[in-house]
This record gives sequence, C-alpha cells and structure tokens, in this order.
Amino acid sequence: MTLPELSVKRHVLAWMMSAVLVLVGIIGYQRVGLDRYPFIEFPVISITTTLKGANPDIVDSSITNVIESAVNSVPGIEHVQSTSSPGVSTVNITFALEKKVDVAFNEVQSKVNQVLRRLPKDVDPPVVAKVETNAQPIMWLALQGDRTQQQLNQYALNVLKKRLETIDGVGEVRLGGRRDRTIRVDLQPDRMAAHKITAQDISEAFAREHVQLAGGFVVGSTTESLVKLDLEFHQVEQLRELIVAWRDKAPVRLGDVAQIDDGLADKRQLARFNGQTTIGLGMVKIANANTVAITERIQERVDKELRPALPPGMTLSVVSNDAVFIIEIVDSLKEHLIEGTLLAALVVWVFLRSVRSTLIISLAIPVSLMGAIAVIYFAGFTLNSLTMLGLLLLIGVVVDDAIVVLENIFRHRETLDPDPVSAAINGSNEVVFAVMAATLSLVCIFAPVAFISGIIGQFFRSFALVVTFGVLVSLFVSLTLTPMLCSRYLKVEKQHGPIYRAFDRFFACLDALYVRLLEGALTHRLWVVLATVGVVASSGFFFANTGKAFPSSR
Repeated sequence: MTLPELSVKRHVLAWMMSAVLVLVGIIGYQRVGLDRYPFIEFPVISITTTLKGANPDIVDSSITNVIESAVNSVPGIEHVQSTSSPGVSTVNITFALEKKVDVAFNEVQSKVNQVLRRLPKDVDPPVVAKVETNAQPIMWLALQGDRTQQQLNQYALNVLKKRLETIDGVGEVRLGGRRDRTIRVDLQPDRMAAHKITAQDISEAFAREHVQLAGGFVVGSTTESLVKLDLEFHQVEQLRELIVAWRDKAPVRLGDVAQIDDGLADKRQLARFNGQTTIGLGMVKIANANTVAITERIQERVDKELRPALPPGMTLSVVSNDAVFIIEIVDSLKEHLIEGTLLAALVVWVFLRSVRSTLIISLAIPVSLMGAIAVIYFAGFTLNSLTMLGLLLLIGVVVDDAIVVLENIFRHRETLDPDPVSAAINGSNEVVFAVMAATLSLVCIFAPVAFISGIIGQFFRSFALVVTFGVLVSLFVSLTLTPMLCSRYLKVEKQHGPIYRAFDRFFACLDALYVRLLEGALTHRLWVVLATVGVVASSGFFFANTGKAFPSSR
C-alpha cells in the first residue's frame, strides 16, 4: 500500500499527520526566539593580564611576549593579536571556525598556567576568557539624578544590577560610565625628602600595616571564639595616622608625606544621556534567547518595581532597545508571508479556475511552513532575517508538488475515472516519482549550503536547513493530505461560468503565442543557440565586475 493510497483510505490518519505538524509548529513558534541575525559563535579567546603602574614597554617584554610564545603552539590558531597598554596586556587568539571554543579555551588555559612562574612577581593572575561575539547589550538604561556619581554608582551596582540580573533571559548587566570609589594617596615629594621617606617605604608600610589576617580560634573549656585580626584602615582620617617609618624616635605618618582624598577611579570612561552625566546599565541576553520577550520583561520590571522604588531625585530611562528594530523587521516579514500566501493562492486560482482546487493546494502552505518552524525550534535557531527569508522562499515552492498531484488527479477524474477514490489513488501513484524527483532536486540545491564553511556558512546554515526541511514537508503533504482532500472534496464540473470561459479564452491566446514562439525558435535554431551562449558568456563579465561585500554596505 502506497502512501497516497493509505491516506485516501485512512483519511483521519492523513488529517492527524498534518495536524501534528501544525501543532508542533505552533508550539515551536510560541517558544522560538526572535533576533535580528542568526547566532554565530567565533572561537576567539582573550588573555588579559594586569601589572599596575607598568609602562607599555615593560608590559610588552615581560608579559605579552611570554604569553604569546606560550600559546603559539596551540593547534588551530588562525592569528594572534596583542595589545600592550599602560598596566594591561591583552592577547586575542582567533581560531579556525571549525575549532570548538571550549576545547580551545582549555588548551589556552593550560599553556598560560605553564608560564605563570615566568611572569613578574607583582602581576595579577592572567584572565583567560571566551570572547562572546554575540554578547552585546540588547537594551540600555540610564540612571540619573541630583546625586554624586559615587552615589549613583553604588545604587546602580548594589540595587539595580542585582534586580535586573534575576530577569529570565538576562545573562549579564554591564555598567557604563562607572567609576568606583577610590582612596587616593598623592605623595608630596618635598615632604618625603624632608622626612627622608621613599615611595618604597610607603609601599612596605601598606603591606605591613594595612592588612587583614586569619586569627584562628580561642578555645576554652566550653566555648570557642573566632579571632578577627582586622588591621585595615576603614576611614580616611584613620589612614592618615598610618605610621610609615620612624625618624629620630618619632613616627612619620602617612598624612605627613601625602595628601589623602576619598574620590573616584581614574576617568577612563564617560556616559552621558541628554547632556547629563549618567550611569548606563546594558542588558546582555543569553545565547539564542528571545530578544523581544526579554526586553518586555525588563520594561515590565522597570515600570512596576524599579522606578517606583527609586530614591527622590533619581530617574531611570530607556536609552536604546534593539527589540524595536527586530519587531519592525519580523512584522514586515510576517506581512510578506501573508501577502505571499494570498498571492500564491490567487495565482493558483487564476490558472486552475476552481475555488476547491485552490483551497486544497493552499493548505500545503501553512502545513509546510509550520513544519519548517518546528525545525527552527528543535534545531535551536531563532526567527531572524535568514530563517524568515527561508520561509518566504518556501511559499512559492511548497505548492509545486501539490499542483502536480492535483492536476493529475483532476485529469483522471475528467477523462479516465470518474470515481473520486480510485482517481485520487491512481493519479497520485502515477506522479509519485516525478514529485519526488522535483523535491529532491531542490534538496540537492539547498542542503549543501548548510555545509559551507566560514562566516558565510554560519549565517546561511539556518536558511538552508529551513528550506530543505520545508520542501521535504511539502513532499509529505502532497502525497498524504492532497490526495485525501482530492478524493473527498474535488469536483469536476462539465459546465462553467463566464469567468471560467474568459480565463479559458485568455489562456488559449497564450497557448497560441507560445506555439508561434516555439515555431520561430525551431526555425532559427542557430540564432537561438548563439543568443544563449552570448547570455551565458556575458554573465561571467557581469559577475567579475559586480561589487562584492559581506555584510552589505547598506
């Protein structure tokens, strides 16, 4: 028993198979993420090492060169880029796209650990991290008010950041324009010279006097107490009393040789909104999450919880929101999907001149699209510009198989077999291999795109898989749902109305025009061949002289 025969004789089964595809597609559509572009993971590892106070030459020779020499032996490296700036060494390692980023991370970490002893004594431990190319903030908030920047910093860090990080889908909250509280000790060279104090004396005094130690326990017969040895200075006034050295049996205190201020960190970054200094909060989503849904949750949290709880004089504003652009793009593509479906149905109706036939064929469009959306969800893709482009392409492709099957069944009903059931079975069985050949030829065109390497391959992989599986679903629908619907709802009428006859005369004129063109082509075969060769040859010239860029400069 063939698949069309099974579907015709078991019509409930045919309905349920298509209904399952639609149901899974609807569930997947409700859960799939929305984004502007596909998720792309570049295998890039960064190594950041800090040596406070060192100039770029020292950083380059004692840190950057050592780390570069160590990691050069890691397999799969495309290129290494390093930067030596005052106090900071940054080494970025880019691997081939085929390299697993987790494997690369472990290999780089191992190489860095092997050279830790060769680094300067006062260097901070190197930080090895994956570079998240898609980890850009999708939404920025601005905290402003009639407070000092330090107060804004503290409120953003201790209150807003913690509340926003608990939102489902938010992976990180970045602070822009942040300047942490910093106790500045500005040394006075003239005073230091008068007291015979050097910078090394002050550094050793901090290491000796400004510390916290583990004190252990004091154990009694029935009690045990934890000893806290806190020798740190928690107030600026106390810090001024730190003894740096003894001269002539008199203590030289820090306040005698330095100016101590309770201030902010160096002004390395600045955030302004509407001309005023602000603290920015950037929301970074987790991979493949729904950008639109996350921004809606953030907006809801801000409106209902964060803004009402702000201290008097503070304001929290939305500066940018990527979801606005994504919604516009997706809504536009949705409109094109609906318009394309209606236009495809209209074209089918014009040529078939039958409302029932048009509805039977048009049912293949939503079923195939829902099957493709199910593939998007289970493959971990998002609804983005590329996957939506694949769905748009499917509209004009998925009806082809159904049209071939229906037309052959209609021919059987009209000229060979008036019985609906046998005509549906025999007409479908006749074109099974033709429909399969047409579908598999499309699969052979689009499926290899999923195996393209490089950045372009990562962009178009989701597009290729969506089109490939959508075409396969359309083949399944044309061999199950379409024959079943034809056997139960397709009618062959002997008498037709004026609209049918008008279209029939129009198509007769088209047939006559085609016959004349075909006769002319057969009469002048050489000219047709030369024209074809000329067109094909000219395409090489146009291809070579056409601008090429990725992504588009527009």
